[in-house]
Amino acid sequence: MEAEVRATVFMELETGEQGGGRAPLSADFAYAAADPFAVTMTFYCDGDEVTRWRLDRDLLTAGCARPAGEGDVRVAPTSDPERGDGVRIELLGTPGPAGRSHAVLHAAAADLTAFLATAHAVVPPGEERVSLDELLDCLGQDESTYGEHAA
Repeated sequence: MEAEVRATVFMELETGEQGGGRAPLSADFAYAAADPFAVTMTFYCDGDEVTRWRLDRDLLTAGCARPAGEGDVRVAPTSDPERGDGVRIELLGTPGPAGRSHAVLHAAAADLTAFLATAHAVVPPGEERVSLDELLDCLGQDESTYGEHAA
């Protein structure tokens, strides 16, 4: 079994336009046994990385079945007669001078659950392990080194 899995998940971004406008978007999802509690979601525009979010794998899994999350990331299942079963992912960014960024994404439930199934095959839920030495090394590094949102 591979220690890392990746998938491109096609999504829609709520545009805030009246009538529930949405724009197509894709994200690269990655899961690695070396970081067993997290899924990394990376967005690109014209080939350049725009932003990267590290999400809790258990939160994503739970959010496919029922509303989950209370902080910067909230995930919930959806059902739409036209689009079918989906998953709504709400992201709240770090507050800044212009306010707090906010994005709402929608993915097909089948795409997200298929990715999570491959992640669970790499490291089954409940069998996650983290090296204490590596964790202490990460905690001792400057936060700006990562440049990622973590939730």
